[in-house]
Amino acid sequence: MTIAEFLALTWLDDGEPLIAPRFPSPILADPSFLFPSETPDGRWRLFAHDAFGIRSYDSSDGLSWRDRGMAVPNAMRAFVRKIDGRYALLYEKYRPFALPLQLLPRRPRWQSRIESRWSDDLACWTKPRRLLEADFPWARDGRLGESVSNPCLVPAAGGWRLWFSASLVTIPDCGFDEPRYIGCADAATPEGPFVASAAPIIGAEGTAADAMAVGAGSIKVLELDDGWIGLQNRISADRGSSAGSDLHSSSAIFVLRSTDGTNFRLAREEPLLAPSSGWRASHVYACDCRRDPASGAWYLYYNARDGWYKTRGRERIGRIVAR
Repeated sequence: MTIAEFLALTWLDDGEPLIAPRFPSPILADPSFLFPSETPDGRWRLFAHDAFGIRSYDSSDGLSWRDRGMAVPNAMRAFVRKIDGRYALLYEKYRPFALPLQLLPRRPRWQSRIESRWSDDLACWTKPRRLLEADFPWARDGRLGESVSNPCLVPAAGGWRLWFSASLVTIPDCGFDEPRYIGCADAATPEGPFVASAAPIIGAEGTAADAMAVGAGSIKVLELDDGWIGLQNRISADRGSSAGSDLHSSSAIFVLRSTDGTNFRLAREEPLLAPSSGWRASHVYACDCRRDPASGAWYLYYNARDGWYKTRGRERIGRIVAR
């Protein structure tokens, strides 16, 4: 498929959320999934995080999902793929209970890294392997902490490329932090070691950005016949007549394009999926998008938020489909 053909896809919206968080977590976010043709039992599989870690789900039809329990505690922003007959689960690992502690008025400094675990059956996982640390300058913020997150692993240039988010920026009307930059790292194998780019590829001066963007959010990257597509949930803000307390944030999924997987630009001005009303009134966040080799249909799972401030909003998972 070419970039032009991807841009011409007609997406059908289910409209309603498919999976909601379990009490006491107010969020279920950042889904990543496998098709039935990829799994040992022929069922859809999906990983997403709540306030306490990454949970596993399965489904017979991709619509009705069963919670299989906690897969990785104290972790978030999962990415799952089948690689050479085994399953790789990548994620952002944080200190115990660091995510629910973000609800406190004075949040502790953030500290995270990207890890991977491997499995032959999606049930028993290896011990974690560290893939990327926040040990380079543009992954750190002097006040907020150190962060690398939102892994997306794809074979590229005879090796493997890891796209990821780094550093943090506070979103005042939400009361929590979002990723400031997007970068990439390369390795000879999917198990690393990965070497991060010298500078961000999105979100920094001179890179793909929007005048209203305050954070780069995350990206999922797809290799097509004539280049690369990036699906970025850019964090934007309408500041009205002045900056400061009147900031009104939002997040939408935009389609980017690139010839080399590094230098991205907007493929079109309008977002693929934007906030609307109800369960996705305020923000549409990270997604995972793939083409089913069995049917040729494209599936995009994402999470959305229904309110701004951290103690008021709830996040659920939905999907859009292009057949």
